[in-house]
Amino acid sequence: MAAPKTRPPKTRLLRLAAIVNLSAAVAALLALWLLPPLFAPPPGIADPGARMAFWGRLALWPALVLFLTVGGVLVARARSVALNPIDDPESRLHRISQRVLTNTVEQTLIFLPALAALVAQLPLPDLGFARLAVVLFVLGRLLFWAGYLIHPYARAPGMAVTLTVNLFVLGWAGMLAIV
Repeated sequence: MAAPKTRPPKTRLLRLAAIVNLSAAVAALLALWLLPPLFAPPPGIADPGARMAFWGRLALWPALVLFLTVGGVLVARARSVALNPIDDPESRLHRISQRVLTNTVEQTLIFLPALAALVAQLPLPDLGFARLAVVLFVLGRLLFWAGYLIHPYARAPGMAVTLTVNLFVLGWAGMLAIV
């Protein structure tokens, strides 16, 4: 009788990461579908100027996360001997911090204009969705960062949440722009 075949550890890790990634995306979708009523917008934001002021208050939080990731790179650089980013070898923490910063810049650059378009177009009763989207985006970015520090595969849940929020916000804003 032949011995049962076992999967190499990397294949198991990839499968686990895919399952966790899908679970995080489903959790984000469920939150986006079920929780907006809990995040009601403030009163008096019917006119366009008030909506953009609302967007500005929301945009502060992703900007703060982005600022924190810049700080993470600065701390990682200060803790290593890589003071010259061209010639000095970088520590693992420094490389991770740089990758988190790069990805956070990319994701934030997608999210903030799409959120502005959505806030400008959403019917007033649905504006609570924008608050929820910001909460989930920030949570996704922080999960991505924490996961990356643990293991590159552990960044998957944060990326899944961020990607799901970005797709949802972009999709809804795009649909409203077309209609």
